[in-house]
Amino acid sequence: MQTVIFAKKNNVELKGDFYKSPRSDAAKTIIYFHGGGLIWGLRNDLPEDYRHLLLEAGYHFFAVDYRLAPETKLPDIYEDAQDAILWFEANAHTEFGVSNAFVLFGRSAGAYLALQLAADAMLPNADAVLSFYGYPSIRADWYQTPSAHYAKLPTISAELKDALIGQDELTEGFIEKRYALYIYCRQTGKWLDEVFGSINESNLDAFCLEKMRDFSFLPPVFIAHSMTDQDVPYSEAEKLAKSIFESEFYTVHDLEHDFDKNTVDGLPAYKQAVAFLDTYTKP
Repeated sequence: MQTVIFAKKNNVELKGDFYKSPRSDAAKTIIYFHGGGLIWGLRNDLPEDYRHLLLEAGYHFFAVDYRLAPETKLPDIYEDAQDAILWFEANAHTEFGVSNAFVLFGRSAGAYLALQLAADAMLPNADAVLSFYGYPSIRADWYQTPSAHYAKLPTISAELKDALIGQDELTEGFIEKRYALYIYCRQTGKWLDEVFGSINESNLDAFCLEKMRDFSFLPPVFIAHSMTDQDVPYSEAEKLAKSIFESEFYTVHDLEHDFDKNTVDGLPAYKQAVAFLDTYTKP
């Protein structure tokens, strides 16, 4: 593994971990964005079994940071994600000795970022996207109304929420310290307020993919989602699958949102994702 600093924002170093495939014919790099509701998470959170599968299949792997909300708001978080792509395009050969061709991969909020990046006309084109329990927009009602699922958990007060928000920006958010922030957002329906800050329709528009406007710009997308996801509705995956010209929809049954945290349950989806990449990204 090789760790690099691809940007520095307000004295916060944004890092990326690069893993080179042992296959001599490997040509593309999977750029990975972790999940965590944009509030918590770590760039190295992908279980080793999945990373090993991707490397052995002939794909390099580059896991990157982004700053976390609510200390950093979504426009700046997205800029971090853009910076990771632009840095990789400019430095892949000199730093890692590989082509700058890439695939985008994200889980949950990381998949949201990956989809936004893939449709961004100002960025180099991704060859494909792996979207694991992601969503294309932050306008949806399910993120702006109290969640019945999260209401079953102990109530997080506004006072506790405020106490958990730090003074400094950060890129590493351990779930033990940050998950309560997300629970508060979902219990109150205030996730967008905490993650985005000042909201109006015009500034939201840049961070929401619309079917008629944006989906046609997306490359082939592999979509994996559980029908019983109580965090991100299964309908978000259906919307993507029905609207993207080239996609594959892998449905999981009777498992929770992050169904792949157990590698026994998750490996079949990752093996199918590799087959998808082999079909769409290899000569």
